[in-house]
Amino acid sequence: MADKDQRDDAEGSANEEESRGKGGGGSKGRSSNGRPAARELVERARDELVAITGRPAFGVSGLTKSEDGWIVRVDLVELERIPPSTNVLASYEVELDGDGELVGYERTRRYHLSQTDE
Repeated sequence: MADKDQRDDAEGSANEEESRGKGGGGSKGRSSNGRPAARELVERARDELVAITGRPAFGVSGLTKSEDGWIVRVDLVELERIPPSTNVLASYEVELDGDGELVGYERTRRYHLSQTDE
């Protein structure tokens, strides 16, 4: 009987920890100081840009702290072609404030998927 009580206590503790959010941050995707974590910033910037432009995301290639918030570099597929190596991609700089809210965005570069920087 004592073994069952110990299992129930352990399961209850695990469920309480899961509901609080692991990692000491409290809510999902937040750092310990209540600000958005890097993953949340990147996801938010990508999702907002996809929603605004209607173009699919190819990836995220940068995250930089700015004076007033964050700059996230997101790459979108601007033109799909056959073969896919000739797709036209574009890099956008998405600016977020300190709370992770969208401030603005700007396309900074267009290039073919097969193109490399030298």
